[in-house]
Amino acid sequence: MMAQRDDRLFFALDVGTSKVAALVARAGEEGEPLTVVATAMEPARGMHEGVVVDVPALTQVIRRVVQRINRSSPLPMDHAYVTFSGARVQSQNHRGAVGVSHGVVDKTDIARAEEAAKAIAIPHNREIVHIIRRNFRLDDHPVGWPEGMYGYRLEAEVHIISAEKTALLNLRQAVESAGVAVDGFVLGGLAASEAVLSQQERDVGAVVVDIGAGTTDVLIYSGGEIWHTAVLPMGGEQLTRDLAFGLNLPLSEAERVKREHGAAWWPEEAQVLKEERVFVKPFGQNRSVAITRYDLVRILGPRVEQMLQAVAQTVREAQPPTQLAAGLILTGGTALLPGVREMAARILRLPSRVARPEGVRSLPEAWRSPAFAAAVGTVRLARLYWSGEDWGASWTPPIGPWWRRVLNFLRDLLP
Repeated sequence: MMAQRDDRLFFALDVGTSKVAALVARAGEEGEPLTVVATAMEPARGMHEGVVVDVPALTQVIRRVVQRINRSSPLPMDHAYVTFSGARVQSQNHRGAVGVSHGVVDKTDIARAEEAAKAIAIPHNREIVHIIRRNFRLDDHPVGWPEGMYGYRLEAEVHIISAEKTALLNLRQAVESAGVAVDGFVLGGLAASEAVLSQQERDVGAVVVDIGAGTTDVLIYSGGEIWHTAVLPMGGEQLTRDLAFGLNLPLSEAERVKREHGAAWWPEEAQVLKEERVFVKPFGQNRSVAITRYDLVRILGPRVEQMLQAVAQTVREAQPPTQLAAGLILTGGTALLPGVREMAARILRLPSRVARPEGVRSLPEAWRSPAFAAAVGTVRLARLYWSGEDWGASWTPPIGPWWRRVLNFLRDLLP
């Protein structure tokens, strides 16, 4: 018999450039937050800038993570929602319109309008990952939920996120080779937004910047809905490599020094750090040597500025239709680097905060970090998707709750 299934357990597998993080959460009564019941993490292998470059190496890591998660999970977890980034993600907003059949909008009219909005041609080498409802217009007037309203022409607008098909296929292969079925893919920045962004921030306009090791996801929200999505091929791993090359350090030593002593300030503003000594172990040295913290800042500061300038350019080019009054919500592991928040606020001229994941119970203290926002957000979105709650989005593969239960029933009948 197959492993027993519990429809109240949700498994998120966050496959990133530097780590593979797994989280299992249980749903309680309706309206109650999820309760985390198991977590596990391993350093990633076989990934570069959010894309799989070595399937067997990544499979081994995922297998170890799943083994660890199953030691503490109430039931063996053999299916997961998989978080990804990179994969040459693209987005666009698209509209579709239909005539209202009987003068009053019903669910069929809404479905036809959304199908018309989804009808876009994409290259054969790309796959649509998310289709997210943005808004409706009835007889050219903006409306909320149009069901039951009188009108003649209903228009729907959706936000479509696509990714490179081969990148998703390679990720799926690595996950499934580790014995885990992929229930769906979710973009890391979208998941992180679910864990860190409030509805009020969405309403007045905000930019979520999820700075990971290999990529930086930028999601712009305006008028309560998502407006633009982009993934930049830069992140904390570049900072580590800059230190490694600039100071002749092994990558592991560069990562340690970055985490313990790094900062993202402009060098001209960090003169005081010339008095702070930091000990490092370069190649070819039998013992540690002293450098100053200023030596780190003069390497890290310009690179972080370059990354944030790219974020600023992305926001300018997206041309959000309203002001971004809530400003920048920074998350991801690299957001913890001292000075990133202040530099981001100055470069983009927006208020800025570093956000930690919220909305679940019993999250271990070590996981209450921006580095785990995507994993937490993924289980939250998985619950919405599974419950059938209408949050205006679809995932790949588009297997809804009813069909999932049918498939589970049929599978459990197999010997």
